[in-house]
Amino acid sequence: MNYAIICSSRTGNTEKLAQRARKVLGERNEVPVVDADLVLLGSWTDKGGLDPALEDELPRLAGKRVFLFGTCGFGGSQAYYDHVLDRFASALPEGAQVVGSFMCQGQMPPTVRERYVKMAEQDPERFAPMIENFDRALGHPNAADLDSFEDALR
Repeated sequence: MNYAIICSSRTGNTEKLAQRARKVLGERNEVPVVDADLVLLGSWTDKGGLDPALEDELPRLAGKRVFLFGTCGFGGSQAYYDHVLDRFASALPEGAQVVGSFMCQGQMPPTVRERYVKMAEQDPERFAPMIENFDRALGHPNAADLDSFEDALR
């Protein structure tokens, strides 16, 4: 099976998933989107959806089988991941067929934690949970996340 990967990774988290996909599916089987039997569309989560920079790529997915994947800083809930993946899917053009999906938590840059700590000085109730989430996200995607992604691809 030939495949293509379209991926936007702001901090490298989603790119880790793309690299695992290449390992699983075989680098020699990667082809341009127009020739692909399957397109893997990966994105970091921007305000609960796809990176807007991918917008120009989406029309090329009409009529294609698409596997959605991504990472998001907020994590811990499959329901949240499913909501984000639904938003990814809603951005696809008519005729694109979602054949699978995967989402996991990704670590955030240290500047995000610094911002949360500063905001927690003013509103600790609101920002303490965000700091806890940041700390839980460190090291993700981890080996278990990558293995789960591989299982989803198979």
